Amino acid sequence: MDKILVFEIWGDYAHFKKIYATTSAVSYVIPPKTTIYGYISAMLGLSKEKNEYLNSFKEGSCLIGLQIMNPIIMQRINTNLRAVLGRMKPNGNRKPTMVEYVYQPKYRLYFHHIDSKIYNQLKNSLVEHTSVYTPSLGLANLISNFKWVGEYSVMKKGGDNIPINSVIPRSKFIQFDIDGSITNGNEIVEVSQFSVEMDNERNVTKRDDILLDRKGKPINASVKEYYQVDLNEELINVMLF
Repeated sequence: MDKILVFEIWGDYAHFKKIYATTSAVSYVIPPKTTIYGYISAMLGLSKEKNEYLNSFKEGSCLIGLQIMNPIIMQRINTNLRAVLGRMKPNGNRKPTMVEYVYQPKYRLYFHHIDSKIYNQLKNSLVEHTSVYTPSLGLANLISNFKWVGEYSVMKKGGDNIPINSVIPRSKFIQFDIDGSITNGNEIVEVSQFSVEMDNERNVTKRDDILLDRKGKPINASVKEYYQVDLNEELINVMLF
């Protein structure tokens, strides 16, 4: 891998429902990797019938990095949900539910795929700012915009006390640089039970915990490996997983 696609996605609100949420709909602060698969599939028009789109994202075929561009702000809004599926009856009851949203989220995504067809299709969609289906941030009514940043060279590296600009998977994390974290004023959050891979029956096959800075600041840490992206003569260190 020597090239990577970089693009940004954002919207007014996002909701990425946590796996244990029932009537109290709490949200992850960042989109799970499997949610990004759905976002990209919507852009490319990959079929949702029998979850066929997931055949294009088999484990090990796609690497994604995620950088937080806007500070994470969560809002809880009382939302009327329908108690049953289907057409709403005139006297049908609604179920008031407190739903948690990410307010004005913006993320920068780093993308690579071993299938050059998918890679180039996404590149063309981003450059031309076209999408087959309307991309959304978790829920269908939370419409998202996106912007092409560019295609850049990337180099796999390893080292200690490196400023990491993206979120960090716990499985690739070694330790924090405590002095650096204090100097940067980091506000580090850990996201648990983050879905990373999914089979074509929508069973999550791989999970990880994710470390991130709530304001999107770089985190000085020792990691097992990272990728350095030459972003318009600015070196950005990201974790791809």
